[in-house]
Amino acid sequence: MNKKIAIIGGGNLGVAIAEGLIKSGFSLPEHIIITKRNIKTLTDIESKGVLVTSDNNEAVRYADLVILAVKPFQIKEVVLGFKDELQSTRHTLVSVVTGVLIKDMREWVGADMPIVRAMPNTAIAIQESMTCISSHNTPQ
Repeated sequence: MNKKIAIIGGGNLGVAIAEGLIKSGFSLPEHIIITKRNIKTLTDIESKGVLVTSDNNEAVRYADLVILAVKPFQIKEVVLGFKDELQSTRHTLVSVVTGVLIKDMREWVGADMPIVRAMPNTAIAIQESMTCISSHNTPQ
């Protein structure tokens, strides 16, 4: 895939997603950017060629696909912080955040933004995850 991917939230699940995308051949490491407030904890994934930053806006500007992998209590503030960078004709949002409805995200970013919810687990890093997916076009 030539699309660039931003993973907003470089915790266990965010890093596992990046590793799975690379190991599967779906994405090149240099086509992935991952964010975390403290990027010092991302040295392992950075050594594999993944870009790292603490700037969510920079990551969204870089990417076509934006994966949200933050804690549920953080998501609204995080999304509102970069929403002005989003372009509905370019970006697709994928949320792996527990308990946050597509309806709520559409209120934050606008009804035109393509949004998908996915529920993977950390086994995604070794391509052993079962992932449930729902889009903004399906009832939740």
